[in-house]
Amino acid sequence: MPTAEPAWQPTACNLCSLNCGIEIQVDDGRFARIRGDRSHPSSEGYLCQKASRLDYYQNHGARLTHPLRRRPDGSFERIDWETAIREVATRLSEIRERHGGHAIAYYGGGGQGNHLGGAYGVPFRAALGTPYLYNSLAQEKTGDFWVNGELFGRQTCHLTEGIEESAYVIIIGANPWQAHGFPQARKVIRELSKDAGRTLVVVDPRRTRTAELADIHLQVRPGTDAFLMLAMLATIVQEGLENHEFLATRTTGHEEVREALRRVPVDDYARRAGIDPELTRRVARGFASAESACTRHDLGIEHSLHSTLNTYLEKLFSMLTGNLGVEGGNNLHTQFVPLIGHSKSPEEGGPTTRVTGMREISKFFPPNILPLEINTDHPERLRALIVDSSNPMQTAADTRAYHEAMERLELVVAIDVADTETVRCADYVLPASSQYEKWEATFFTLSFPTNYFHLRRPIVEPRGDTLPEPEIYRRLMVAMGDLPDRFPWLERIARIHLRLPRLGLLQKALAITLGRKPELRKLASMVLYSSLGRALPDGAASAAVIWGTCQFYFRRYAKQGRRAGHADAEALFRAILESRTAVPLSTHTYDEMWQLVRTDDGRIRLAIPEMLREIDEVRSESERPQADDDFPFILSTGERRSYNANQIFRDPEWRRSDPEGALRVHPDDAARLGLEEGGAALCESRAGAIEVRIAYDDSVQPGCLSIPHGYGQTEPAAEGSEPRQTGPRINFLTSSDHCDPLAKTPYHKYVPVRLRPA
Repeated sequence: MPTAEPAWQPTACNLCSLNCGIEIQVDDGRFARIRGDRSHPSSEGYLCQKASRLDYYQNHGARLTHPLRRRPDGSFERIDWETAIREVATRLSEIRERHGGHAIAYYGGGGQGNHLGGAYGVPFRAALGTPYLYNSLAQEKTGDFWVNGELFGRQTCHLTEGIEESAYVIIIGANPWQAHGFPQARKVIRELSKDAGRTLVVVDPRRTRTAELADIHLQVRPGTDAFLMLAMLATIVQEGLENHEFLATRTTGHEEVREALRRVPVDDYARRAGIDPELTRRVARGFASAESACTRHDLGIEHSLHSTLNTYLEKLFSMLTGNLGVEGGNNLHTQFVPLIGHSKSPEEGGPTTRVTGMREISKFFPPNILPLEINTDHPERLRALIVDSSNPMQTAADTRAYHEAMERLELVVAIDVADTETVRCADYVLPASSQYEKWEATFFTLSFPTNYFHLRRPIVEPRGDTLPEPEIYRRLMVAMGDLPDRFPWLERIARIHLRLPRLGLLQKALAITLGRKPELRKLASMVLYSSLGRALPDGAASAAVIWGTCQFYFRRYAKQGRRAGHADAEALFRAILESRTAVPLSTHTYDEMWQLVRTDDGRIRLAIPEMLREIDEVRSESERPQADDDFPFILSTGERRSYNANQIFRDPEWRRSDPEGALRVHPDDAARLGLEEGGAALCESRAGAIEVRIAYDDSVQPGCLSIPHGYGQTEPAAEGSEPRQTGPRINFLTSSDHCDPLAKTPYHKYVPVRLRPA
């Protein structure tokens, strides 16, 4: 008889913030076939070429399968979990006792798709007493979060875009054809490109695939996005194209902003950006007069000069024209599980680091300053680092500074799935189960008017002796004496509650427990994991925190939750727990979006003093800032391509093209320098040098270079051979001090370099 075909198991992709719904056929642990999940309410069966190769994430040679401890000679030895937990807990406790919790830092806490484990890092950090959380969001987005806080009252406010419904779309510093960033990106871009009644404008120094499909490509000079946006915004103001009613009723400070824009020399700024002034004006007029319009931005302007200012200017487009809180415009959205928080300014008592005095933004600290907090003799320097699901030795700026920092630390603990470059610097390695071996979720709930959440079930058995991150944290907290091993009474109440949720017994019992032991309040989610988690079916202990989240979410958005089909918080939790795909959380009307503004009077505070000052200051900036004859090229690092993804893809065999991450060079520049197609070259910045492979490409401007991220990983050595590096380690070219002055976001898209044959 023929063998039955493996069942299709619903789950989601973990490679970008969208986490599209997919279905996988598993055959003997391998992901034999992958397809889009048509029942997923957001992605609707959409699948990109990267998601179809997820077997290279799940099954590769660098998977960690057992706890490891570093020997004195630098090699690793296998140890059991009991030993690993005891020794790590002892050393963390000793550092905390000698130097205080501020001597310990935490980096990561969940990649693109494993935020559920990261949620339990919150009580772990609280138990340690560390205020320091570093992660990739703080390397990319904190300038944007800070601007949101100034505009809308809280840094937790975040804008999304209605590209699917919009008549006029400007995409600035993003290439969604490769990077996605909104649901069904390629389908949406194709439809927008083909519709004669709609307009797509792309602002990008390189002629990307998204730019090729645009009606208008504004091929801006690198680092001059602020000049171009100022020229367009000034056109709107100087020609009286603002939505005066919107500004008068929905904003404050609009006259200060308009006065700053009236002083902008439009023609001069457009030319400095490399764009024809009349075309600049035409785009501004088109956006302002469209029936609906929105903007979409990403790292192209967040990792370039004037990073924080760029995100402010991008938001002014929708606010000056009244395209906020409307269909086809930009809109605030809810957060289901708060992925980011709100930080007070230092003047208001907000925390700062002990060595550099860096402010906290959205509860994060930027990776750019982390080595500076370690590589010093300051008495309150960092002495221990816990890294969870992250690889700063590859992804953070200034790899050399990170190497020095890792060597100076007294303790480095890595919690990860794979044997990464950061793992190899650790003293202890605690192996986690992969994202398809445990219950998981993403907290990137970014949709409006309906927001969705997908709790994913495991579809394969854990490999080796691994644990989910919540259990690793629980065991460490128990060993450190910060958490009881069991909560027998709460466990019994939780089991009753799951049968009879209308009685509300769990809420009452939890309140009694935390009231009797107030020291546990900051560990509430771990208390839930240790009690409700044991009662949840099918090993879904990690989902316990979602029950608590549902209580808070429904308390605030009850009407919108019922509109999405849920009678109460318990019904929402049951729907999430039982569904095999994404669940609608809430549905807002566009008028209700204004309830998400968190200022005291409900109005947007347009005039941000720091940003208005910078608008005045850019006038004096030189034509090519921070570049000179010694480093005449501008390198954009971190380009998205068809065969690069984030650092969780450790198997280079999935790259069917561009296996070495070639450096794109304009053919005229290559000919002038004597660089051969496919040949080797040395790319050198002020920070360091790397060898690269050359690819001729006229999609980049003369004088500009582009190189992808996600390469430079070191493959484990096969028997009898040396480890092999695959592609460029781009952060040997970047430096910690080449960054935005406010948020410390690195200027990865504007790195002055020189180039010569190797």
